[in-house]
Amino acid sequence: MSRWTYVLSEAFIGLGRNLLMSIAVILSVAVSLTLLGAALLLSREVSLVADDWIGRIEVSIFLCDGQRCPEITPEQQAELESQLEAEPVVQSVAFESKEQAYTRFVELFDNQPDLIATLDEGVLPASFRVKLTDPERFAVIADRFDAFPGVEASVDPREVLDRLLNALNLVRYGAVLIALVQLVAGAVLIANTIRVAAFARREQTSVMKLVGASNWYIRLPFLLEGVLEGLIGGAVATALLRIFYPITKDELLSVVQFVPFIGVEEVWAVGAQITLLGVAIAVVSSLLSLQRSLDV
Repeated sequence: MSRWTYVLSEAFIGLGRNLLMSIAVILSVAVSLTLLGAALLLSREVSLVADDWIGRIEVSIFLCDGQRCPEITPEQQAELESQLEAEPVVQSVAFESKEQAYTRFVELFDNQPDLIATLDEGVLPASFRVKLTDPERFAVIADRFDAFPGVEASVDPREVLDRLLNALNLVRYGAVLIALVQLVAGAVLIANTIRVAAFARREQTSVMKLVGASNWYIRLPFLLEGVLEGLIGGAVATALLRIFYPITKDELLSVVQFVPFIGVEEVWAVGAQITLLGVAIAVVSSLLSLQRSLDV
């Protein structure tokens, strides 16, 4: 029997000998890596959505309709549109009537009939939808046109977007925190499993030491046992992400429209990352456990 055959066989024998504990370790690592993988996927999705929405941001300049300020005249509206189009920071200008504003509101909230019922047609003001060459230059438009005759207010949708992204980031950070706690628990379980295995084979270890086996050769079966647990846990986590991501995406698509989603290749990339992390954690925790458990 070659040395590597012996190392591999001993590693698999160790997994089988402590089967229940090995299963507990694998499940713990799989759960923690799944949570971490989900947090990483959420992070990529947030970045994708933020880039897409920021690129499509339009400043809304609401026009007075006589309810809260004197109604804008056709001459004032034409002059406002002309000056907006002449602004260097403005990429395009589109007019939206009161009827169009109400129609768009109904389309956006067609799954909330109670909300639509609270709003009468004609309540929403007409507006100019202004797309900027740089969304960060909103202050230029606000400073110049907020006091323009017939203008009720200008609204920067980045404020709403920032609140939404902050909420998503809070969920992401919470998932990462829970995953890290779970990873620590998995590392402790791996260390304890290796320690129990080393204790059970202490006589075999002593014999190997007497016949001249090196320290690393004695440690390798135990180290490989931990690596296998981390590797299997990472593979299970990747499989779970691959299975549940399309289901989650389909559910979201049925509720949220016009939102870009990351592709399956991102799931595989994150799966590879968390699997490598699981192996790395297994190696570190196994080495630390062996240094204390094997006096070689």
